[in-house]
Amino acid sequence: MTGTRGDTLRVTVITPTYNQASYIAACIESVLDQTHRDIEYLIYDALSNDGTESVVSNYLPDPRIRYIRECDTGQSNAINKGFDVATGDIVCWLNSDDFFYDNTVLERVCAFFASHPGTDAITGDGWLATVDGRLASPLMGEQKNINARGMAVADYFMQPSTFWRKNPLRLDESLSFTFDWKFFVALYRAGKVISYVPGFFAVYRPHEASKTTQDSARRRWEVCHVVEFAGAGPMQRAWCRIIFGVYALSERLGLAPLKRLAWMANAVMRRLSFGRVFSC
Repeated sequence: MTGTRGDTLRVTVITPTYNQASYIAACIESVLDQTHRDIEYLIYDALSNDGTESVVSNYLPDPRIRYIRECDTGQSNAINKGFDVATGDIVCWLNSDDFFYDNTVLERVCAFFASHPGTDAITGDGWLATVDGRLASPLMGEQKNINARGMAVADYFMQPSTFWRKNPLRLDESLSFTFDWKFFVALYRAGKVISYVPGFFAVYRPHEASKTTQDSARRRWEVCHVVEFAGAGPMQRAWCRIIFGVYALSERLGLAPLKRLAWMANAVMRRLSFGRVFSC
């Protein structure tokens, strides 16, 4: 489906989930309550055993939802399954512990794409929320100047506030923590036009079980991989490898304070280099 008006565009929203019964209702309701009605909503549940299925079942009478409950090899695999079957002109994914900022998000997204036919992807601002879903602080501004150097240094797109026209690119399923960053870099490297659109689009809710709160050597290794993929300079690549090495040593020896020292050194390096060198 194509058109020049936002209301002629279909949006595919993909939600991967596993044992998120406490959060997924807010996510689902934020999608179904959108003023833009032409939505395909794909929920991939990796066989949750905490009551997620029961929560989702309350919303299945809505014909826009497809609930797929099956094994996957990880979050990125579930999202790629959605990419493969998506029928929308515009695609995004919304993790089951996050939710859209308000009910006009997709209306605003589609209006922008309809009036900017040369734009392939957009990214906007969002909010950080408390565990119980209360807005805590805005997340905004860093992605205003989208360029190769910036994308090679940090993952500064807010993933749930990013939307793109359907395309054949897929997530790297070998990654657990940085597949979104690599995907956005791949979009840029493929020549896709990415625009920053001011405004709040999504709410990110970190909690104890969320991946982004897990600061591990594995995550630091993935950062090394993506900065090299993005074509970062030698100083940035070397610094990321140093931070990864310290994290790996800390975990191997059981010396947690080493991570804290590395984190502090990383913060100092970021400040001294004016944000040009650091391991995000």
